[in-house]
Amino acid sequence: MSDIEAEDGFRKLRDILMMPKSKSSIDILKIWYTPEDIKVLMAGPFKIIGRDRYTIEDYAEKANLPVELVRETFERLAHRGVLFYYVSRKDGTKKYMIPPLFPGLVEYFIINPNVNIDERRKFVERFHGDPEFTGILSRKSDFSVFRIIPTLKPGTDSRLIQVGEKLEVDKSQVFTYQDVEKIVKEAGKLENNIAVLPCTCRSMSMMLKTNPECKRTVTNCLTFGIPARYTVEQGIGHYINVDETLEILRQAEKEGLVHLSQNTVDRHGFICNCCECCCGILSTAKKYNLPSMFQKSDYVPVFNMKTCKHCKKCVRICPFYAISYITGEKEDKSDDKIQLREDICIGCGLCASNCPSESIALKKVRDVKPADSFIEAVTKMMTSIKK
Repeated sequence: MSDIEAEDGFRKLRDILMMPKSKSSIDILKIWYTPEDIKVLMAGPFKIIGRDRYTIEDYAEKANLPVELVRETFERLAHRGVLFYYVSRKDGTKKYMIPPLFPGLVEYFIINPNVNIDERRKFVERFHGDPEFTGILSRKSDFSVFRIIPTLKPGTDSRLIQVGEKLEVDKSQVFTYQDVEKIVKEAGKLENNIAVLPCTCRSMSMMLKTNPECKRTVTNCLTFGIPARYTVEQGIGHYINVDETLEILRQAEKEGLVHLSQNTVDRHGFICNCCECCCGILSTAKKYNLPSMFQKSDYVPVFNMKTCKHCKKCVRICPFYAISYITGEKEDKSDDKIQLREDICIGCGLCASNCPSESIALKKVRDVKPADSFIEAVTKMMTSIKK
């Protein structure tokens, strides 16, 4: 493959991934792929991330390439985390696909033990040091692929499910995308359908030594369905059951970590447990006041001052400083109150989950519908980014 043809191939893949049209994007792709890899990937019908899926034999035929060349390339790239595959539960057919940039390629390359740590560090330094590349997610967009999911506690039976005065629904209408426990239990209906793996952001932070004070758990990122099988088969994660998953979520809430999932109706592929110091999404949104980087949950906390023990734990654990404790003048603290900045509250529910007196519930204040599928969510986000 000539140098010119290779460069054309890299540019074609850059456009498929909807990366910035810059030299830095090509430089990053060259960390992931060789010119020979690009020849194979761009010789065939790959055009849409995640949606175009082919068996090795079908792809080889459509690309007019030897089957063994395609097999060696696809299997090696999948091992490196830069090509994904889907295995049908019905007939075991394995189909390969080009995944989204993120969540997808970036995450599975950074935490991939199959890739030399020096190579991963090189990518992290290149990725983190390029504002044009990392700035994709921080640009204003009409839609985000990420969505905040409220904590396990309080459960749906204790939430105040209402939107103003117009909508009153019961707990049976708390949709899966609004309830982290429902997401887990839905995934757990199938055997070997949930996996846990290292957090990309805290792994990257350790490589760069940017937040050495962060002591949160590292191995608590969750994947479901297709990504779960892929990560386990490639040695990136391991399977866990529903009870183990819920325990990971409870521990994450104790550590003050926010549940972040994909902004889709169902078939969730992941739940990240994010800290505001290492997470590229939360930290950037907090630092630069960019709430469009994720979709807030539909809930905000309400406080019962009659049972409140005045411990102020809710104030300390709020990742966005949306809660303030206002001291009154009475000695018995009966006129003390808690003030919520609803405009900056992300609806994570950490205050409610960690309240020792269970004096905080969640009320529904909006009803923002997600995308129908993950690919639709990624496409809506990337195509609506404001330049």
